[in-house]
Amino acid sequence: MPTVTLDRNVYKRLQEAAEENETTTEALIEDAARQYLWELERQKISEESARFRQKYPELKRRYLGEYIALHKGEVIDHDPDEATLWKRVRQRYGRTPILIVRVEETPDRTFTRLEFRYE
Repeated sequence: MPTVTLDRNVYKRLQEAAEENETTTEALIEDAARQYLWELERQKISEESARFRQKYPELKRRYLGEYIALHKGEVIDHDPDEATLWKRVRQRYGRTPILIVRVEETPDRTFTRLEFRYE
């Protein structure tokens, strides 16, 4: 198992928080890290969603009816089949958060995150 070095005062506070919550320091740190990573990914998808809306007119002209994978504001792949696109994107980018969305007649839609679990 990897070792992580923390500031002594931070670690002391984590120990106190773990004790207050009747858990171990390790479990508390692991949970905090998971939540932090989840929030980073949520923020990334939120940013990509804004970029999608900003670029929507161009995306509609080129990809209407298809699914696109948007990463750092750029279309990195597209396909009419979402599952096929998702598999290709995961093979190339692993767990990197990438917005996969169908380009429809209107840009107004709710984006749903499909993966929430870390192992």
